[in-house]
Amino acid sequence: MSNLLNPLFQAELDELDQQEQEERQRFVVDSLDSLTWVMRKLVALEKQRKEVNAVADAEVYRIESYRKTELEKAQRDEDYFRGLLSEYAARRREEDPKFKSVKTPYGSVSLKKQQPKWNYDDQALTSWLNDNGYDHLIRVKWEPVKTDIKKAFSVSDAGVVVDPNGEPVEGILVEHRGDELVIKPEV
Repeated sequence: MSNLLNPLFQAELDELDQQEQEERQRFVVDSLDSLTWVMRKLVALEKQRKEVNAVADAEVYRIESYRKTELEKAQRDEDYFRGLLSEYAARRREEDPKFKSVKTPYGSVSLKKQQPKWNYDDQALTSWLNDNGYDHLIRVKWEPVKTDIKKAFSVSDAGVVVDPNGEPVEGILVEHRGDELVIKPEV
């Protein structure tokens, strides 16, 4: 993988490897030079991460293409053989209306009664039920509208949410968090 990197970035990573071998001592960023050194290391690591991901993604694509091709072929073959069995079962049913199944050492073929399938258009059905007095057959999902709650209530310094009258709102506790450190290596 290291052959793919720009020589300058590779030098940064080689230096890191050497430092690991010598057991890293606690490094302190205390100047613009030491900060720049650390940022160079982060940029080199990010480049390495991108290259590793690019190679891995290409291989995953090849493997997934292989999988897709082979599974599609297997599915076509399976569909063909299932079609043969379906025709066989239909012929047997024509010959003997009581035909239910036949067993082989490798499995069985059977015809099984099925219950009717109900297909719903939820929006049209809900509207019809509501219009015709069957609203007890409609389920309503109750959940808080969190974006509106943030606008309607305020937060105390202790993290307690209060309504406009100053009464605490149950079920919410706001966690005050410190600043997040954001590091953006320029790659």
